[in-house]
Amino acid sequence: MKIAKQLLLGAFSIMALSACTSEAIDAIGKKQTGTAQLNVDIKKPTPKNTRALKEVQDFPVSIADDKGAIISKYETVAEVPAKVLLNVGNYVVTSHTPGAIRKKMTEPYYMGTENMEIIKDVTTQVNVVCKMQNSKIEVVYDPEFEQVFTQWEITITDGSETALSFTNTDNNNVVYWYFGEQGVKELTVNFRGTNSDGATVAARQTLTKDQTSQNYQDDRENFCGGDALTLKFKPTESNEGDISKITITANVLFTETNEEVNVNVADKPMTDNGDQPGGDDNPGGNDNPADKAITLTMPADITFPTNGTLPDVSLGDTKISAEAGIKSIMVTIVTTCEDMITELNNLVPEYGVDFINGGADIVENDGVVRLFTALNQPLEVPKMGAKEYTFPIGKFFNFIKSLVGEHNFKMVVTDMNGVQKSGQVKVVVPEQEEEED
Repeated sequence: MKIAKQLLLGAFSIMALSACTSEAIDAIGKKQTGTAQLNVDIKKPTPKNTRALKEVQDFPVSIADDKGAIISKYETVAEVPAKVLLNVGNYVVTSHTPGAIRKKMTEPYYMGTENMEIIKDVTTQVNVVCKMQNSKIEVVYDPEFEQVFTQWEITITDGSETALSFTNTDNNNVVYWYFGEQGVKELTVNFRGTNSDGATVAARQTLTKDQTSQNYQDDRENFCGGDALTLKFKPTESNEGDISKITITANVLFTETNEEVNVNVADKPMTDNGDQPGGDDNPGGNDNPADKAITLTMPADITFPTNGTLPDVSLGDTKISAEAGIKSIMVTIVTTCEDMITELNNLVPEYGVDFINGGADIVENDGVVRLFTALNQPLEVPKMGAKEYTFPIGKFFNFIKSLVGEHNFKMVVTDMNGVQKSGQVKVVVPEQEEEED
């Protein structure tokens, strides 16, 4: 039985409209208004590239008050009036590529926000600069490569639940990948191929931020929006004359000199079957440092009653402690419910909170605070370096009670030393029993 498909989105829309209506009445009654002149532009990672103005004109624009309520929303930049009349106060202007960002895309995704203060009878100039949120990853094969290998698969993992894959059947070797709001410090590249002799060749290597070919030069150590990484694959001949290895290089293009330089990548040891000793999360041994550094106590799986009542909210409490302090808590929701996916994706442009594509970092995330406040579910988020925190998954219960399906809440905790620990809990919402006449 399907009940109220758009529960989440409906709640957001009603609140936004209510806020907008009350603000308009206050503005007319008090005459405390000013105007804003808005301009939207994009910033490319390198100065050599440009983007057509027409594409920027298609970006949607929203204006939110200091409580996160949407006051004005325009489908495109072209629809924004020359002067926007607003009540005196503080606002946040947001613009982005049309649609929601996804983990894997075929094009760059841009987003920008800008704070502004409206003063009585003053026109405020606001320039929103949208920066690229995802990263370009390209694989390039040496001419000899495709002569040697009959089939292959390349996977790139960034610590999230999703891996990027390139195979011999792919037509496109360029992908735009979203590393999440905080980015990731290290990527792992796995290669497995079959050469013309039928032998299997495998390799695993790690990559770090200093190997990117372009970025915003913001001194961030993590891979993040605006980075571009080119991976080159070349077969290596052994002393016996057969192709037994693969060489992977990451290339950096220095735009000032136009000089391309190879950068060494770090090999990870391989076992005979191509796996890393100790598994992906525990290279080289059985002692996992995360077991001592981080405590992550996930609740047991939860199934909603079929009579319409909700489970106790406290059943969803996830308790976290980190001796070195908490750096990030990435929360991702993997669901079988299409309506849930749609509604959660709609949160991205309004709140900057993405629980679907790459996950949302809870630490010091004002967007998460604004979201749950708007839903009458106040939520405190931890400061970076906090030793303990409890994330209440139960605050989602009231909003998923009509969204039938299996909702997996996945969590990755990282401490200040870079140690990670992950866990998940499954929340099942079954079809509800129909009331008898």
